[in-house]
Amino acid sequence: MIVAAVLATACQDSRVVNPVAASLLVPNIAGVWSGPMTLLSTSGGECAGAVVPTFLPSNDVGTVTITEGDDAVTATMTMESTGLACKYSGSRTAGTLTMNATSCDRTGLLVACVGGPTRELRLVGSSVSASWDGQHITGRTTSTYNVFTPPSGQQNGVGSLVASHSFSVTRQ
Repeated sequence: MIVAAVLATACQDSRVVNPVAASLLVPNIAGVWSGPMTLLSTSGGECAGAVVPTFLPSNDVGTVTITEGDDAVTATMTMESTGLACKYSGSRTAGTLTMNATSCDRTGLLVACVGGPTRELRLVGSSVSASWDGQHITGRTTSTYNVFTPPSGQQNGVGSLVASHSFSVTRQ
């Protein structure tokens, strides 16, 4: 019996432990998330930079709808005050989320500068960098706009505007 027990133990396959395998405990990020968005900073924008608070409020509410695929995350982020909605695509890990805008429902915005000239802002791109823990996503969006002279006649580029928002959303 002792010999049979030793032989049975010797014939068992060893199990390899893979420390980099995905955890079954990583929460799913898909769903609807909502919470405050705060304008952190703006830079540039020629004369339009001075009137940013008239079209990008300092405090807003954002709603983010996220779906997950095999290797990618897609999201739609909507700002409550403006209704502006952008679609993003990117990736996530167990604690981070990184995405770039693929499209926005409005890319041009007419802005009246102090003193009268009108400028058109055209969204060039937007990105999201965030951390998450399963119940909260906290991060920053950075959006870049090109600034043009009024839309009548030939338009000229006169600058660019970069706006950054922080956000902290919770699962709904």
